[in-house]
Amino acid sequence: MDTPKINNATIIKSINDNQQSIIRDIIALHCPKGIQVDPTYSKGVFYKGAKDLEPAQKFDLYPQTDDTVQATADNLPHTDSEIDSIMFDPPFMVGFTKQKPTGIMGERFHGFKYIPELWAWYQKSLLEFYRILKNKGVLIFKCQDTVSSGKQYLTHNYVINEAEKIGFYCKDMFILTAKNRLIGHNHHNQKHARKYHSYFLVFIKNKKTT
Repeated sequence: MDTPKINNATIIKSINDNQQSIIRDIIALHCPKGIQVDPTYSKGVFYKGAKDLEPAQKFDLYPQTDDTVQATADNLPHTDSEIDSIMFDPPFMVGFTKQKPTGIMGERFHGFKYIPELWAWYQKSLLEFYRILKNKGVLIFKCQDTVSSGKQYLTHNYVINEAEKIGFYCKDMFILTAKNRLIGHNHHNQKHARKYHSYFLVFIKNKKTT
């Protein structure tokens, strides 16, 4: 695959409204060999319009392409310190009706009824990523803050704090802005600012000293 190059005449910015541009910038700055593993690949829509950026190894709980291997992000089929880089694009939202999970993400990621449950899975996945990454390996973690049941959840703060406890260093942060968002049925009762941005957090694995 063609590795993106840093144009000396261009300054890479921390904010962009184009996801593929952010991915290219992250690869140029931090992963010159490209992305090795994506543990939640799904159909590859994440890389739409930029197939050259696709990971070498694709995994998903429910594989939807022939070259995707079934696995969960918190239990991947790799030995310790084997991987150079990981792109993680997990679900942001949760929710159930009595019959089944709600929404597109709920249909795909079964089992997360509340944000704390989703965060617990994030934490388990971070531990697994730390295990399989080489020293100085790169983890790119996409996340979004959210409001659930009237409570503000600053997910990017949680992810950074948990990752650093494990042994990661948050080397960089990119912000993806959205031009529009789907508005829910209860928007007339809005009590928090609507989220029009998400984060790409770039972590480096540091070797533990203790």
